Amino acid sequence: MTPELSQDVELMTRVASLYYLDDLTQGEIADSLGLSRPKVGRLLKRAREEGIVEITVHTHPALSMQLENRLKERFDLQSALLVSDQGDEQTQRAQVARMAAGYLNRELHDGMVVAVGMGRNTGTVPEFVANVPPRNCTFVSAIGGSPQIAAPINSNDICRRLAERFGGQSKSLYAPAYAETAAIRDSFINHDDVRGTLETARQADFALVGIGDAHDDSAVVVIGCFSAGEMQQLRRAGAVGDILGNFFDVSGQRIVNGMDNRVVGLNADDLQRIPSVIGIVSETNKMAAVLGALRSGMVNVLATSIGNARSILEMDSQK
Repeated sequence: MTPELSQDVELMTRVASLYYLDDLTQGEIADSLGLSRPKVGRLLKRAREEGIVEITVHTHPALSMQLENRLKERFDLQSALLVSDQGDEQTQRAQVARMAAGYLNRELHDGMVVAVGMGRNTGTVPEFVANVPPRNCTFVSAIGGSPQIAAPINSNDICRRLAERFGGQSKSLYAPAYAETAAIRDSFINHDDVRGTLETARQADFALVGIGDAHDDSAVVVIGCFSAGEMQQLRRAGAVGDILGNFFDVSGQRIVNGMDNRVVGLNADDLQRIPSVIGIVSETNKMAAVLGALRSGMVNVLATSIGNARSILEMDSQK
């Protein structure tokens, strides 16, 4: 950091502290520091843009409880975990992940098993597990990984980090998430180590999974599991989203067109047999996928934002 940049950061931090922590007005800050009022306003704006200041809006519990109850009743959920809406994507993801981490901390006991998916939302959860009583539990990958999948969103890495935070054990799935053909996928599935890991995942008490969409820029396309052409083929068949590579339409019906048999991981039937499946989603552009996931029966605990909850209920009332 150059001396000039360091001075800018120091000034932004000082102005932000006076404004947000000491409750000084912009005019008072300007007089105190010998700055113009417009200059103070620009520094506060930059402080938010550069992450020095993070603004969190907390919604009254009565409002979130009402929405939680509506979601639980409409989709027969065990729990709906809702957080306030944030203007920043990373802050929103962190809020949802913190809520999911708290749920696991409350519900997880010695001897339990958690099957874990991949993705940014799922991968953020371990960051918010801290200072918890150790649990003799096991975190097991519910889907394979890939060298093309960055470590923080790879299921094996997420399992390891969750196990470290909870003081438990992790069990990795040493196979790719998606095989090139069904025959290659079957070869992986029939390998002793892979078969044993998946059997442990099938016996899980909980599953922690992300909800993917069916867009051309979805995670599975970006990391090379599917081509954009294959994703277009899935959309033509009605796909709006997936959980662990199990695609479904907006009504929750499975899309079976030759893609699902390439997944090295748990299938939809496996997920439906797990007592508690936590679907975690922070993005606002996945509502059709979330609605399909809730209707599919693969998810019975939803962690998302209040705004997303409203959108889901509104979409459901229209279809």
